[in-house]
Amino acid sequence: QIPKQSKQWYQRRVAITAGEKDINKTSAKLAHTLEIDDRVQQFTTQQCFITLKDHKSNFRNNPQCRLINPAKNELGKISKKITDDKITEILSSINTSLNLWKNTAQVIEWFNTSPKGEKSRFIQFDIVEFYPSITEQLLDKAIDFASQYTTISEQDINIIKHAKNSLLFHHGTGWEKKDRTFDVTMGSYDGAETCELVGLYMLHQLQQIMPPHLIGLYRDDGLAMIPAANGPKMDKLRKQIGSVFKKEGLKITVTTNLVEVNFLDVTLNAVNGRYCPYRKPNDHPLYINAQSNHPPNIIKQLPKMITKRLSDISCDAEEFNKAKGAYEQALRSSGYDEKMEYIEKTSNPADSKVRRKRTRNIIWYNPPYSLNVTTNIGKKFLWLLAKHFPRGHRLNKIFNKNTVKLSYSCLPNVSTILNSTRSQRTVEEKEDRMCNCRNKAKCPISGECLKTAVVYEATLQTEETQYQYIGLTEHTFKARYNAHKSSFNNENQRLSTELSKKVWELKEQRVPYNLKWTILRHGQPYRGGMRACDLCLTEKLCILTSKHENLLNKRREILNKCRHMNKLLLKKCL
Repeated sequence: QIPKQSKQWYQRRVAITAGEKDINKTSAKLAHTLEIDDRVQQFTTQQCFITLKDHKSNFRNNPQCRLINPAKNELGKISKKITDDKITEILSSINTSLNLWKNTAQVIEWFNTSPKGEKSRFIQFDIVEFYPSITEQLLDKAIDFASQYTTISEQDINIIKHAKNSLLFHHGTGWEKKDRTFDVTMGSYDGAETCELVGLYMLHQLQQIMPPHLIGLYRDDGLAMIPAANGPKMDKLRKQIGSVFKKEGLKITVTTNLVEVNFLDVTLNAVNGRYCPYRKPNDHPLYINAQSNHPPNIIKQLPKMITKRLSDISCDAEEFNKAKGAYEQALRSSGYDEKMEYIEKTSNPADSKVRRKRTRNIIWYNPPYSLNVTTNIGKKFLWLLAKHFPRGHRLNKIFNKNTVKLSYSCLPNVSTILNSTRSQRTVEEKEDRMCNCRNKAKCPISGECLKTAVVYEATLQTEETQYQYIGLTEHTFKARYNAHKSSFNNENQRLSTELSKKVWELKEQRVPYNLKWTILRHGQPYRGGMRACDLCLTEKLCILTSKHENLLNKRREILNKCRHMNKLLLKKCL
């Protein structure tokens, strides 16, 4: 069930399909204007889930959670790009000095330039349930503020606001925000960027009570450094900060008069100016094993990356050595022998040589890595690139070693594979009726003709030769079997498959034949939001690994695009 913390924001929706259609129809119109409706998919209806905030104090008595909604509007990718570009333009503007942090390095840079001393104190605040608290009115105010520093077209505004129309799905039940579908969800493409845009607006509002260089925001976490602080002054600032957020419909928790504060993954001290790494109490480092099935470069660089990260968030070697014990132990437990040593920071990064920044369009090839593959895929790929696009070729400027890069991707771990298998098995268990043939003895697949999402094999047997054909179906096998029978009987369908071509060839030569059907593999049908079609990849794998001498499938079928994705394109909604 959806937790109590989420039920205060959401209500059940009766007509789920109608809500999806409205969102998809508007998305299709916007995508058609951008001429991308032929490659952008419809609204995905994935199940929501929660993550527990078990690091919070008093968690046992008052458990809290985050509601993650993977059901996404694909136009959110465009909204993310638009919003991120506008935020960058605002921050680079000479008219603003707002501190919107994107990482720990920027927080440390701000801390190093802030006034520190015996009377300096921190104010730390947290925006309670920031994502669901953002209303359409608050987003409009943030957009109006951003328009003072950058140009935002009407089309950009429509895309940004439409990407917030969202529905929640849980065990077949639809939920929506109370009285509206406008919702900034955790898990959406542009959720973080929307929070940053609203955060910029709130920082602008806070300028009324304190200088902008003394306060900053990382999404829903805020931090301010107050020099020459005293009790009455800090209490007054606490009330003023709360009032600014309350005016915009946001609730915050504020802690004042802090000498030391834990912010993101670093601990800051306002008196002595020192900082060191911070981990939540129940956060224990865990790394991939040195013998795991990962690209060698990742395994080789992992200890160096951890050492570099720990050095960056430590003010000196003393703090580094205090914190490194847990990380070294985690590395040893994962099979690494390297020792961690502090990396000195450059005295003045500005003095280092500035590299030329030149934008270049890079095409990335990301083959999956596996220790079971002995072929050097990267070397072969670059060799093919140089062979087919040599110097002087008209496409060499597009396809060369400088514009085409290779980086291995990681295969799913065992847990992911097992979970997908379990979900597939659950679907199969629901299919109680596996055959509806009147005469079970004549069932083409031995009582399993109603199975769905399968890769099947047709064995065509003559007196002299045996042929093999591999196919797939997303629907029931029986429906696909009937389509094959129709192509065998109607000459105008003889070219529909390689199997029907061969059958008609044998019929014209008056050669008798027999057909035997077998299910080879089960797969997952393509759903919105999936990176690849498991069913099509399974069929291609069966074709590639087939050792039959008379395979009817053509090798070019391996390069065919998944046809199951087409039914989910936005152009189908116009």
